[in-house]
Amino acid sequence: MSNRLLVTVFTGLMLIVATAARSQSTSAPASAPAMFEVTPHLALGSGASSGAGAAITWPVGRSFSVDFEMGYRRAEMNALNASVGLLFDLPSIGRVTPYLVGGVGLDQYATATGSPATGVLVRSATAMSLNAGGGVRVPLTENVGLRTDARWSNGIGSNAPERWRFYNGITFRKAN
Repeated sequence: MSNRLLVTVFTGLMLIVATAARSQSTSAPASAPAMFEVTPHLALGSGASSGAGAAITWPVGRSFSVDFEMGYRRAEMNALNASVGLLFDLPSIGRVTPYLVGGVGLDQYATATGSPATGVLVRSATAMSLNAGGGVRVPLTENVGLRTDARWSNGIGSNAPERWRFYNGITFRKAN
């Protein structure tokens, strides 16, 4: 199975899981509709972790949300990554809500083998990855806010990279 097909299949499966999580009842009062948030973002980070992407977040309880994220990097190769995680909101500080997040995903990466004398061969691969981090969400209006997220990611495998990335995005909230 090709790397792009594997990432596409995994992305579809994560969307199905996230949709199922969204359909679960929340502990919010019946008068408050469940919300989901979409956050397009730009990221900077270590190695080849800079890029662009989007996160979709669905609440599954008072302090928990399912966070689906997909990103694109153009550094060592045109690489995609996708992950699903559990986001835990910490107590708000004024309008700012800090959170912790951890998850699992798929990450495309490239490795170079050989030498300039014999020729350098770049091989692409896909690895499962674990990620953990945190961030803050700041509402600007009822439906728009800002989100900053810092995350460490480590691919599982001998050549899979370890990365840090930091992103800023604008969050759009939609009532169900």
